[in-house]
Amino acid sequence: MLFLVMMEVLSRMMKRVEGAGLIRGFQAIGRRGVGECVSHLLFADDTILFCDADVEQILHVRMLLLCFQAVTGLKVNVLKSKLVPVGEVNNIHALAEILGCRIGSLPMTYLGMPLGAAYKSPSIWNPILEKISRKLAGWKKLYLSKGGRLTLIKSTLSNLPTYFLSLFTIPSHVANKIEKIQRDFLWGESKLHLVGWDKVCAPKVNGGLGIRRLSTFNKALLGKWLWRFGVEETRLWRRVVALKFGEEWGGWSSKLGRGVHGCGLWRSIRKGWEVFSKHIRFEVGVGDRVKLWTDQWCGDSPLHLSFPVVYGIASNREASVASSLERLGTEARRSWKVLLLRNPNDWETGVVDDSLQIMGSNLPQSEQEDRMVWKLTKKGVFDIRSFYNKL
Repeated sequence: MLFLVMMEVLSRMMKRVEGAGLIRGFQAIGRRGVGECVSHLLFADDTILFCDADVEQILHVRMLLLCFQAVTGLKVNVLKSKLVPVGEVNNIHALAEILGCRIGSLPMTYLGMPLGAAYKSPSIWNPILEKISRKLAGWKKLYLSKGGRLTLIKSTLSNLPTYFLSLFTIPSHVANKIEKIQRDFLWGESKLHLVGWDKVCAPKVNGGLGIRRLSTFNKALLGKWLWRFGVEETRLWRRVVALKFGEEWGGWSSKLGRGVHGCGLWRSIRKGWEVFSKHIRFEVGVGDRVKLWTDQWCGDSPLHLSFPVVYGIASNREASVASSLERLGTEARRSWKVLLLRNPNDWETGVVDDSLQIMGSNLPQSEQEDRMVWKLTKKGVFDIRSFYNKL
């Protein structure tokens, strides 16, 4: 707790210096030219400071760290610190000499994750393949039963690549190599594999051994980011992604991103939205972030699928729930105000009545914020296991 208080001091000092124009962080600029400046990031007991490759700004960083030491008594260990240039910086040695620290380079490993490398790069995945090969070395299976081999395969998958799979989309050739290592360890390289791998990876209740399929597990882990984007509106990472990619209507997901906007890492995560969105619904409060016809908030499916006839004659197919409600005088209660392009035909009247009855039984009365709900768990909160079982 005391350390967190000290880091809050450093954070506020950085904001003061940045506000005075003495240090300039990097700008995350969106499509419309609007940006968010990031001058520092704090991770546990690690800190990243951002500034231009400018002698004056580096001097200001040095003075700030000395002031922080004088105020808190905490001294930055410059011998363990690195000055990492982004792009070509001709005076990098002079800048590092001012701070008295070493020079680093991208790509590099930070907190166990690679920075500055493409997620498909062999430099990211080769260490994982080597570790799994060592853990599942061929000689080990000579001393283990089938049950022991199965346990080791599962524990290896849980401990080694999960950290990477929770952020990077695993290339198919890497997933195939890892699964080949697992198959060979379970059955033996030269022996006939008695059961197909799909059957081995099936849940135990379905007659399988419960080994996770890597590609499927990867998609389930990445789904966590799609969920967090929808519910963590104020987080810095979410604001940066929204700036770079833009937001879909309602702000529950980012846009897919095309051309030079955005980075490949988030773009690959965002591709999972189509499957992910099938397992969410919305709990309506105000109703200004939920679409009346195309979002699932009422019943087991969106209204445009449940009542296509009514949807076809709706005057505004993109209407929000909020715009389709009206207040009853000065009362807090609300009622529906759904406008149609024309009067329904005789054969359409029954369907229209059914739709109004369903909507009437789900009339929103709360003035709270709209909420995204995960349909696969009782609490309505995203869970990786439930998503994996559904994929």
